[in-house]
Amino acid sequence: MSATKTFKDGEMIITQGDEATHAYMILSGAVHVYLEKDSKTVTLANLEIGAIFGESALFGGDAYGANIAAKGDIELLVITTADFESKKQACDPMIQEIIRMLIERQRKTNDILLKRETQEFMDLVFVET
Repeated sequence: MSATKTFKDGEMIITQGDEATHAYMILSGAVHVYLEKDSKTVTLANLEIGAIFGESALFGGDAYGANIAAKGDIELLVITTADFESKKQACDPMIQEIIRMLIERQRKTNDILLKRETQEFMDLVFVET
């Protein structure tokens, strides 16, 4: 059974590089998704009610790829791997195969995007001013 969790404004929900253990769905409030290097910050997204983040945990991700902090007080639905697998196994086998295929495609896309975003981030961080 999924649980809810609350965070205060500015509180860290996910830190880049931490082991990916849960996904979250925003029930109220918003979050800031960003990368940080030295004193530079690059915003990747601002997510609001209904958005899901940290989904790499559900698909065998090793570590979270970005920092995520609360923007204002928020409430999140915590989605564990066990919750996800239970719901997936209850699906028709064809739906399970579609989910497996989408997960694999998403994993490949994430790898490509992460390499590109990392390079763009490094270009921004190390630009001489």
